[in-house]
Amino acid sequence: MDRKAESYAHELKRAGQLVRQGKALLAAKVLRKILTTDGDHYQANYSLGMLYHQEDRNELAIPWLSKAAELRPRDFAAAINLGIIQRDEGLLAEAQVSLENAVAIQPHSATAHITLGMLLMDRNELDAALAEVEQGLRLDPDDPMTFARLGMLMQIRGEPDKAAAYYRKVIALNPLDGTAHRSLAFLQRQTEYNEDIKKMEAAFGSADTSDKDRMLLGNALGKVFDDLGQYDNAFDYLRTANQLQRRVYDYSVEKQKAFFDRHKQALDQALLTHCKEHVVTDQTPIFVVGMPRSGTSLVEQILASHPLAYGAGEVEYTRLFVDAVQGSTQQPFPLGIKHVPPEILNKAGWAYVEKLKLNAGQAERVIDKLPHNFLRVGLFAAVMPNAKIVLCERNPMDNCLSIFQHLFGPAHAYAVDLSDLGRYYRLYQDLMDWWEEILPGHMHRVRYEELVSDTENQVRRLLEYCELPFHANCLSFHRTRRQVKTPSSAQVQQPIYQGSIGRWKNYEKHLSPLMAALGPVAG
Repeated sequence: MDRKAESYAHELKRAGQLVRQGKALLAAKVLRKILTTDGDHYQANYSLGMLYHQEDRNELAIPWLSKAAELRPRDFAAAINLGIIQRDEGLLAEAQVSLENAVAIQPHSATAHITLGMLLMDRNELDAALAEVEQGLRLDPDDPMTFARLGMLMQIRGEPDKAAAYYRKVIALNPLDGTAHRSLAFLQRQTEYNEDIKKMEAAFGSADTSDKDRMLLGNALGKVFDDLGQYDNAFDYLRTANQLQRRVYDYSVEKQKAFFDRHKQALDQALLTHCKEHVVTDQTPIFVVGMPRSGTSLVEQILASHPLAYGAGEVEYTRLFVDAVQGSTQQPFPLGIKHVPPEILNKAGWAYVEKLKLNAGQAERVIDKLPHNFLRVGLFAAVMPNAKIVLCERNPMDNCLSIFQHLFGPAHAYAVDLSDLGRYYRLYQDLMDWWEEILPGHMHRVRYEELVSDTENQVRRLLEYCELPFHANCLSFHRTRRQVKTPSSAQVQQPIYQGSIGRWKNYEKHLSPLMAALGPVAG
């Protein structure tokens, strides 16, 4: 081994040690130093890409892993990890190329086939996705995760009985798997107390069940007993599940109010003036916003059923604005945004549009359905005045109960306590009233109750606002097969129904903390 190779071996070992010590920045510095001398060093490119991925900086990881895959076209690790990261970043066409390469390199890898299958599911190529995942199952016939993914695929394909069979196979392999039990519970409405429910109860009561699985099981049991009309029983399970989740959350109403106020003060009329000479003129985006469980998935599904529109789902592309502003101000977004050169905001806006269009083909409109973009209405109005903003609204009591009945991540820590939930809703409502006051006409409001009772008229009004011609597909939206990664995935595959209106009354005696926190907003 020559001195150069020895030096690289030593530096690579040092970089690995720094990563294990939690010193990622120093490790990256070591790897970049190697690449300054030898840009074609495979291991340094690969290691730096994976380091950035582990630090949740995928946009930096992709170029290094792409270089590694270019240097060693037959390297499985580079191909599959590049494909996984590209998929995470919404680069679906590029991810497909990488993952097909991974399959070609190791055709007997179950992981490669299954990962490609999930990517094809994202691209709505459901038959091809099924073929890949089934091949993965043939290669590894006892993997519970593969059965779970097949269940998900069958659910998207509108085959609930087959989906249920796969979820039951997961449970047979691991009776305490809370995710599989919950997937089965939410697959379809329960009409009788059956063996599936008995198994959920047994797993919930088992001393061997982890807190995380018990939380998932409690949420599932809350759902099935709600289906059966046993509301007191359902609420007991929901309360236990949410209490388990509350233990791992750090939530403060005061901090949440300060967060909302920060957006209200920064994204005001003065920002429109600041940006008026540097706006993004593109008309592609349709932002569907609102509280979770307010009908955002339904509205997206209706719009995505139009042949000229594409539903991108809950994408995080508006993070481009956050990164651009924070990079300029060195303050938390959106503080100082009116001191950011408007050219920077314009550049972020065009980058957002480009990313939004990535997988949309020839669609003229692309729906960005991230409910909590309601915080950024002022930003969208200032930077992208030709974008459409659809605000979904629902009876506050029904809306908040539905949130309490579903599981959300740490960003929604307010959701697991009824008082916190009510106070959060008040903050949301105050902000929506503020946007309406300072930005009249920038939002089209869709009231859930009106949408389900007067569907055709409401859909026509929605399409007119979005400058889309009326199309009958939007009324038969439940026939549109596409992946919906939200708790509403089953509902949007059904025709419009009114059974969710006034559901809070079934739990009225349990909801006093919520009603008190909502105050006059409760109605």
